[in-house]
Order: sequence, then structure tokens, then C-alpha cells
Amino acid sequence: MLIIKGANKNEGNKANVVLFPKTYDYYQLELTRLLEAERYKEAVQLLSFLLQFEGEHREIREEWDSLYHWLLQAFPDLKDVTEASSIHTEQDEEEEKDISEPELLKQQLAKKQLLDEAYIERLLQSLKEPPIDERKWMVLEQLALAESDTLTDDLVHFLETEKLHPLLRFGLLTTLRKRGAEGTVTYWQGKEQIVVRLEETPLDYTAFPSSLKAPAELVYEAMSVRDPSLAYFAQEMWQQFVKAIYGSELYVHMNEADMQATAVFAAALHTLVSKMLQLEDEDVFRIYGLTADQRMEFERAMLRISSAMIGESGD
Repeated sequence: MLIIKGANKNEGNKANVVLFPKTYDYYQLELTRLLEAERYKEAVQLLSFLLQFEGEHREIREEWDSLYHWLLQAFPDLKDVTEASSIHTEQDEEEEKDISEPELLKQQLAKKQLLDEAYIERLLQSLKEPPIDERKWMVLEQLALAESDTLTDDLVHFLETEKLHPLLRFGLLTTLRKRGAEGTVTYWQGKEQIVVRLEETPLDYTAFPSSLKAPAELVYEAMSVRDPSLAYFAQEMWQQFVKAIYGSELYVHMNEADMQATAVFAAALHTLVSKMLQLEDEDVFRIYGLTADQRMEFERAMLRISSAMIGESGD
């Protein structure tokens, strides 16, 4: 997050800014992209913009300052760029007082689109490239805010036709909802055809039905005191799981699940996280009140969770 609180005239052009970790990560990736593409002019413009503000990460700011001066030394012609076509001007500073992070990102996107007509298309295509990491969510944040007459339709087409990891597909659904898209989209997840309404897509985990969150809460209740690390990672894994299965038959089934089914999935989640953390096996059947007759349900629940996390069908 980048919050500009306004520049003091007595302090020159430097604004009072708070840069949060995601904002640093975003600009680090953007600089890397520009340098790899040998787009040094834009890199200098971006560095000139960033170095106007204060920030908490002193080491990163020192790296930016060193890179900025190295570029100017290596490419003397770029010295005129910082004043003639800087991304951030004094007039911009006046207009950006108390600006929100989404609005600032939106403005930066508009400038990138003016400089590069294919910028949005490249963002969209980058979603196909492995791995599924933080950069993908940064791309989705940009696509949610980008100004384009055709982008929403392009995102729907991309969602419905491309073979995507379930978590990335859910990210596209939330991106479309943020763009104000409505109506149904249809896509295949494994052998299952899924139809969802965009306006009903949960924007975050807290918006999911309580029945979908119940297994993770059961694990937390059972293990938060005995093994906090297991309880924490179970919450994290379950959040990814319910996003990965959103809209599927399994999602609908779990939304209607009774307490026995909830306990089965809680035990399966507990076991998978224990294996992931290489913890000693617990007597999960006893902890969650399962019987020997529920062994098959338990094994199937573990398969469904693990399959959803790697983007495969668990059926």
C-alpha cells in the first residue's frame, strides 16, 4: 500500500508516504520487468518517482538510489528524462494528496497503457506462465483496476477457455466481480462443468458460508492449545481449499454437510497438515469422534483436499 498524505512546501517536493510490504514487492517486480526488457527510460522514470518519498525499508531505498544513479551514469541521455517526462510531477503531487492505494495504482496503470499498448495483453498472458506465486495476485490486482472497454469480456473468455489452476481461476472470478461484472460463467474443472454467478463470488474467505469454514474451525478448537502451528497451517490450507473448489459439486455438498461430514473433513485436514509439517500422527478418529466405519469417507476427504490443492479432480 502507498499512502500519500500530502507534501509540505517547506520540505521541497518530497511527500509524506507510507510504503507497505506489498507495495515494495510490486515496484521491485516492476523494476525487474523493465530492466529485463531493457526499458531503461521507464525504469529511470519509475525510480525517480519512488525516490521522492520516504519509506521504512531503508535497504531497498538505498538499492533504488544506487540503481538510479548507475542508470544515469551508464546512459547519460536519460538525465533529461527525469525532468521532461517524469512519472510523478509537482502537479501530480497536488492532485494525489490523500489518494488511496487503488486509485494510485489505477493512475499508474493508465500511464503504462499509454506507453505500451500491449501492456494489458501481456499481463493477461502472464497468468498462463508458471508458477502460481505472489506475482499472479499482483497481476490480478492490476487487471481488476485497469481501464479497458474489452478487458472484462477478455477475462471472461480467458476464464472459460484456458486450463488454469483452481486457485488462479477463483482469483479471476474475484477480479471480474471487482470490475462489476455480472451474470454466469461456465468452465471445466477436471471432468466437471461448473457454472457460477459472478456477483455471488465471495471476495475473501470471511465471505464464505459458515458451513464451508466449519472443518477448519473444528481443527482450531481441537489443536490451538495442543499444537498452535498445526492449527495455523490448517486454517491456511483450508482457505485455499475452499477457494479451489468454489462452484463445484463438492462445494455445494459441503455447504449442506452435517456435523459428521464436517468432522470427517476436519480429521482429513488435520492428517494432511500433520504430514506436511512432519509431525507425529495423532489419533484423529478419537479427536474428531469418527468411527471405523468412516474410514473410507476419511480417505476420500483427504484425496479431495490434496487433489484440489494441486489443481486436479478428486473424483
